[in-house]
Amino acid sequence: MFSAVSRGAQVTRIVGQGRRLLHTSTSRLSNIYKIQTIEEFTEKVSNSKTPVIVDFFATWCGPCKMLTPRIESIIQENEGKISLVKVDVDEHSDLALDHEVSSVPVLVAFNKGKEENRIIGLQDTDKLRKWVGDFVKKSS
Repeated sequence: MFSAVSRGAQVTRIVGQGRRLLHTSTSRLSNIYKIQTIEEFTEKVSNSKTPVIVDFFATWCGPCKMLTPRIESIIQENEGKISLVKVDVDEHSDLALDHEVSSVPVLVAFNKGKEENRIIGLQDTDKLRKWVGDFVKKSS
């Protein structure tokens, strides 16, 4: 017997006679994207009518891994006002070079396809929240 019950951002799977409970996060965040192609970057960033923060990161980067949940939660707090686009610099070194990214993590704020601001390195949640909030207000 297998059943799945949706509970917000989580799916609860009940296996067997209810003896095992397995929680699996399956949330699909509507305003957070991982870039797969340059065309997708153009669509999501350069042609965007709403403000976008681009997270240039690397999978091997410890500070990047620590930054991810912080910036994603802040973006969710501002849902509908701003999007987050994630760019793996190892997969898309051309985009990193085009945007003068020489270290990671780097967050670059774009409004109407133009760079407005950037922040380099791991930041604490309060500083990120203020940075994103100021950018959202300025872009409105």
